[in-house]
Amino acid sequence: MNDAINLDSLKLREDRLKARKGELSRLIGEAKKNGADADELIAEMGAVSAEFKEVAGQIKAFKKAQRQQADQSNDEVLSSGQLDKSKQAEKLQQIIEDISSTSQILNLAVKAFRIVEIDAEPGLKASWESYVGQHPQSSPYHKLWVKSFIESVYGHPCRFSCALDESDRVVGVLPLIQLKSRLFGNFVVSAPYFNYGGILADSDQVAQMLLADAVRWRDQVGAGHIELRHLTSSNLGLPQRTEKLTFWLALPDQEEDLWLGFKPKVRAQIKRPQKEGAEITLGGVELLDDFYFVFSRNMRDLGTPVYGKNFFRGFLSSYGESARVVIGRLNGAVVACAIIIGSGDRMEIPWASTVQEANSSGINMLMYWEILRFSIKAKYKIFDFGRCTEDSGTYKFKQQWGAAPVRLHWDYCLAEGKEAPKLNPDNPKFKLLIAVWTRLPVWLTNLVGPMVVKYLP
Repeated sequence: MNDAINLDSLKLREDRLKARKGELSRLIGEAKKNGADADELIAEMGAVSAEFKEVAGQIKAFKKAQRQQADQSNDEVLSSGQLDKSKQAEKLQQIIEDISSTSQILNLAVKAFRIVEIDAEPGLKASWESYVGQHPQSSPYHKLWVKSFIESVYGHPCRFSCALDESDRVVGVLPLIQLKSRLFGNFVVSAPYFNYGGILADSDQVAQMLLADAVRWRDQVGAGHIELRHLTSSNLGLPQRTEKLTFWLALPDQEEDLWLGFKPKVRAQIKRPQKEGAEITLGGVELLDDFYFVFSRNMRDLGTPVYGKNFFRGFLSSYGESARVVIGRLNGAVVACAIIIGSGDRMEIPWASTVQEANSSGINMLMYWEILRFSIKAKYKIFDFGRCTEDSGTYKFKQQWGAAPVRLHWDYCLAEGKEAPKLNPDNPKFKLLIAVWTRLPVWLTNLVGPMVVKYLP
């Protein structure tokens, strides 16, 4: 308060001196014009000018001191933000370590007495959901909605198996889905279309029994391999791929703490589209048409077959209220989109896109910031940015938010004489197809894409 008073006093004094200088200048001019003596006026003008210069210097010095104080305060706030960010990183690392060590914690003398399919006995569905709900390595894609969703949308054969102990208590689960086509082959995945799946078990012995049951089903349906999408490294002794990563960000209790932890460049990129009239909307299935308009166009540009609109409609319906559709508009036009899902203490963004022409506007930065704000308000503790390839553009985009990379571990149980699959854009076999796909009209890729992508995991 005193600083403000002092500055106001100096400014008032400066204004008065400036006014007196103006008046003296007028009087001196009139005196000279009339041939009168102006020496006293000129002497006073010199004194007033000197005082004016002194006061102006004091104001300048005062403002400089204020800026230095503000900069120091900002540095302290930023240091505090960086400290909070460091604490959040430590917290996230501890969460990941806790999940990774779950197999050691749970690996007690637990034995599976028998393996049964989920529909074989009454009451198993409730026991399955309860088991998945409490298992530290579980994901939304271990739950039974996935089975009904995939069966209703694509009709793929599903086998969801439980391991039961001698008292019929669930001690392990494994959701499996078979994909079979002439173009991509015959294989089994846990779980296709999503980032996570694989075996949940209370011991290595239980996990091996579930795997053995899966192998019997693989051979029965003539599949070439089983793909198990584990978050952490398993003890199954199978060939494994670890080139894919996700990014996790530990969320603070207040959005201000997250904001202060961002680098100035990130904050500037978030603010820029706001000045250009960008708007972000969160909603439900009523936004699906807008979502699909952007998503399908972006997938075409990337050379990737797109899911049908019925896939996302079925997903939103099956998953329920914890799923949200996010739309970004720039000057009224829909140019960005995402779908987010919450489960436990984690918010995940499995799908997001921006039309290429809008990338320079930074609207994707604003969209992600609004999603992060929503996640914090909803009390989620971890934000999962979704799967990407190391050192790719998507990798760098996710890294800039201060998130930590989490390497995924996908295990492969191969039939005799079979090799691990290479169903990815880097496979030379698909290079030509991708190049052609990017040149097709969107309406055609929207028509053909869903018939192709249903067989891609």
